[in-house]
Amino acid sequence: MTSRQETASRGLTRRSALGATAAFAVTLPAIRPARAAVELRLTHPADLSHPVHLEAEAMVKRISERTNGEVKITIFPNNALGSPVEAAQQTRLGAIDMMLLNPANIEALSKTIGVINIPYQFDSYEHAHKTLDVTARDWISDQLKAAGFAWIANFEWGFRALTNSRRPINQPADVQGLKIRVPPELAIKAAFEALGASTQTIAFQEVYLALANKVVDGQDNPVGTTFAAKFFEAQKHLALTRHIYASIMFCANPRTWTTKLNDAQRKIVQEEGTTAGMAARKGVRDNEEANLAAMQKAGVEITRPDVGPFRDKMGPAYDQLRKALGEETWAAWAKLVASARA
Repeated sequence: MTSRQETASRGLTRRSALGATAAFAVTLPAIRPARAAVELRLTHPADLSHPVHLEAEAMVKRISERTNGEVKITIFPNNALGSPVEAAQQTRLGAIDMMLLNPANIEALSKTIGVINIPYQFDSYEHAHKTLDVTARDWISDQLKAAGFAWIANFEWGFRALTNSRRPINQPADVQGLKIRVPPELAIKAAFEALGASTQTIAFQEVYLALANKVVDGQDNPVGTTFAAKFFEAQKHLALTRHIYASIMFCANPRTWTTKLNDAQRKIVQEEGTTAGMAARKGVRDNEEANLAAMQKAGVEITRPDVGPFRDKMGPAYDQLRKALGEETWAAWAKLVASARA
């Protein structure tokens, strides 16, 4: 082959190679770098078997799926990141991204939110749900925002019940003289003192030993909590006094909510949070009778007193709470509760 032919051949080969490369490039899809996942931490006080935890697990899985893995939430149950009060402070400051919190845990940050725990204000689960989800929804969101939290959805602990080791509770007089452990929540303390009990504040993790060693006669918690924590093992009687409805709310640090998540992601989190909250409520109610049956089988006497006479004794508690909350807050909240009842 002459040098002229070799040169022409090499040029043809280069042109062919470039053409093939160009054709190959056209057939490849555009390769874009994957968006970094937003990784968030969520803490709550429920144990691993509680409907609140189970539905939170299902929620974070759905959020990950719907956001194509762009929002990943890791759950820290059982107060793993600190007590509820400590975790609330950390969530407010942004050290923790999200929390399932009891409104009573932030009374130091927002005294107005304590209205949710007023004794005997709700007639039923349906009445409580309608108040929190509908008539008081905007009001609650505003109070939480002022306290430093972005409210997402409502979950639930359930109505509180009273256990003790001394006698069955069928009427208010049966509570008089009992030594009752209470959490550091004004509404619960005020309610039992109005019934003539003496109260003692004891940390949750110390309650079982306090009951077993007869430091106190009894304690109050939603049925599911009393069962999961095995408090009934040191108690002989459980009364469905339903004195306070215990809510738990899915909240986020405001900066996390507005800067780490975009509009579409916030919408997904809110939708899945609402779905999970509704399922947790159903789980709490579905489990209540099963838990009561299990405790009864273990030797606990269950009573279901008429709550009317107990409500009638709440005058001193209402006076104390009205003073702490403020007359304006008390009156505004009472209208929202009454509207849900109507």
